[in-house]
Amino acid sequence: MEGIYPLGFKNYNVAGNAIDPSNEDGKKELRNIPVYGIYQPDAITYVNINGTGYIISANEGDAREYIDDKGTDTEDDDEEIFVNEERIKKIDLDPTAFPNATELQKEENLGRLKIALDLGDTDNDGDYDKLYSYGGRSFSIWSENGALIYDSGNSISKKTLELTPATFNDDDGRSDDKGAEPEAVEVLNINNERCILFVGLERTDQIMVYDITNPTSPMFLSILSHNGDEAPEGLLVIPAKDSPNGKDLLLVSNEDSGTVSIYQNVQ
Repeated sequence: MEGIYPLGFKNYNVAGNAIDPSNEDGKKELRNIPVYGIYQPDAITYVNINGTGYIISANEGDAREYIDDKGTDTEDDDEEIFVNEERIKKIDLDPTAFPNATELQKEENLGRLKIALDLGDTDNDGDYDKLYSYGGRSFSIWSENGALIYDSGNSISKKTLELTPATFNDDDGRSDDKGAEPEAVEVLNINNERCILFVGLERTDQIMVYDITNPTSPMFLSILSHNGDEAPEGLLVIPAKDSPNGKDLLLVSNEDSGTVSIYQNVQ
C-alpha cells in the first residue's frame, strides 16, 4: 500500500510536552508554551512487533531554504536566499490570541524561538494567531496508515537534563532551535522477545535507548555516548546471527567528528 499521510502537529502547551525555548534565559528549564511543533521526520524505520507493523520517526525538523537567482543564468546576478522561518521576537502577534505578546517576545521567553512563516496567520490579516516551530524534539511510533501510536513527548529533554545536564540542548545553545535534534532511529530485535530502539541525538552527541517491546508504552533504558564522537548521523544494527563476533552490534557514524563507533550487547 502506498499513500501520503500528514503527521500533524504537537502541542507544547500540554502536560508532558514542555520544552526549553530559549538559550538566553540563563537556565536550563522545561516549560509549557503556546506553540505547536511540526512533525518532520529526519529519519524513519519500520519494525514488526508481534505481527503488527509500526513506523518510527526521529522528529528533528528543519526549515525550507533555497536560493532564488531571479530566473537568470548569470553568475553575477544578485541572489536572494529564501528561508521559511523567523524568530518570534521579529513577527507580529495577534493581540487577541496573544494578549501578553510583549512579554512572550522577550528573548528569555519565546523571542528566540524560530517559527514557520507560512503557518499560523489563520485569518490572513498579517499577524500570527498560532505559532508553529520545526520538529517535535521527540521520536514517534506510528501505525502503518499514519496514526500516532506514541510520542516520546519531552522524554529526551527530561532525561538528558537529568542525567547529562552539561550537554542538554548542546549546553543550552540549541534550545531556541530544535533542541537535541533527534536525527536517526534504528531497532534491534532480540530473539523476537524484546525490541530495543536507538535514537541518535545530533546536538548532544548521544544515543538514547528505549525498550519498545510494548510500542504504546516504551521504557527509557540508558544514554550511550563516547568521547570524541560528535553529531551521530546514521545508525545501523547488526543482529547477533549476522554479527562477526556473535553479538548484537550497533554501529554509529558521526557527522561532525568523522568517527564511527561500535557498541555491542554484553548480555
